[in-house]
Amino acid sequence: MPHEQWMTRLADDTEIVVAADGNGPSPLGIDKAIAIVQSRFYLEPRAIQLIAPFLKGRGSWRLLTIDFGVEALRHASEFLMCFAFVAANTTLCGTSPYFEVGFALPKQRPLEDPVFLLTVKTIVGIPFPMA
Repeated sequence: MPHEQWMTRLADDTEIVVAADGNGPSPLGIDKAIAIVQSRFYLEPRAIQLIAPFLKGRGSWRLLTIDFGVEALRHASEFLMCFAFVAANTTLCGTSPYFEVGFALPKQRPLEDPVFLLTVKTIVGIPFPMA
């Protein structure tokens, strides 16, 4: 049975997930992944700016995954950036708050000048209601 997606890890342990194309990773997915990884230090702070208001405590954001695969397609996004919030004086664990931010291209904008629309797609581990 062929894979639906392929995964690799960057030096900082960030996972990169790319959709499958036949028996290997999608060449278009690989090209997108390379471009986004090269731009991640511009894109990552924009995603964090969107999700930071959900949590008021001290801590740091950890980018876990950049997903160009099945989950990105399910959320109608070009890709997802998946983050965990690590509270101050703690370590990343299975109960750390988790967010997925979708990056989508608007349909009316020319591809030569891409501008992504960012949307929070998933939130896990946040106590509601929020104050």
